[in-house]
Amino acid sequence: MAFKPKFFDVERENAIIIWKFCNPPNNLWNDDTGPELMQLMQDFYADPALSVAIFTSALPDVFIQHYDVSLLVQRGEEFLKSKPTGPVARRPGFVVGSKPIIAAINAPLSGGGLETALRFDFRFMSRTAWASQSEVNAGILPGGGGTQRILRLVGLGRALDLMLTGRRVYADEAERIGLITRACDPERLMTEVMVYARELAARPPQAVHNIRQCIYQGMDKSIEDGLALESELFRELLYTREALERMKNYVTQGQPSARELAERERNEAIKNFEEKKTGKI
Repeated sequence: MAFKPKFFDVERENAIIIWKFCNPPNNLWNDDTGPELMQLMQDFYADPALSVAIFTSALPDVFIQHYDVSLLVQRGEEFLKSKPTGPVARRPGFVVGSKPIIAAINAPLSGGGLETALRFDFRFMSRTAWASQSEVNAGILPGGGGTQRILRLVGLGRALDLMLTGRRVYADEAERIGLITRACDPERLMTEVMVYARELAARPPQAVHNIRQCIYQGMDKSIEDGLALESELFRELLYTREALERMKNYVTQGQPSARELAERERNEAIKNFEEKKTGKI
């Protein structure tokens, strides 16, 4: 790492890095935590030995409470005093990087906390946690990407419901509507996240990168342009040595089904994790 973060405890296991957010007592997001996360992400993307990152909370009772509202009050008061004219400057968007990131949501989160989790590829959530996009109760709207990311995940009607009521959503409902990837029993959360992270880390990095490009860039394209991008990135992978070797091995094995391959890998990952946890390896 190029720097020592103030708000994150960092752990590493082989190709997986874990960022544990720590800003007690309430894990408030603020103007310093965001840039620090961006630096961690840039270092992660630049390190060829890392394949997957996990974002979680170091505190047992709160994931990210929300963005620090006192800072928003300060900005609002300054705005009213200065009465600036002209359009409000746009903030830079959240750049999609080259590798997957998993949010391991171990405790409640709301507002900007949920928006932070929505930035990542996958969200695993403890059944003791809940999430809310609650800005409406403060007279504002989600300003960290919530209106756009939730809409794309759950659709128009559910997005309106979540943001206009600001209600709490628990893990099983969040999974059912597509807001999160998987609901987990609390004692199994990190086990399931680590198993999934290991599965991702075992995948060819360039294939992972190109698939993510197809999906994230394709969302904003017409179907024709999206298919053209897919074709281009498919050909790019097809002629790599790694893809050729993997396809040869697949043919040699008798071309087992995708389900058989996934089941083998998942069972092996679970076995390795449990053995490590019990000290057998």
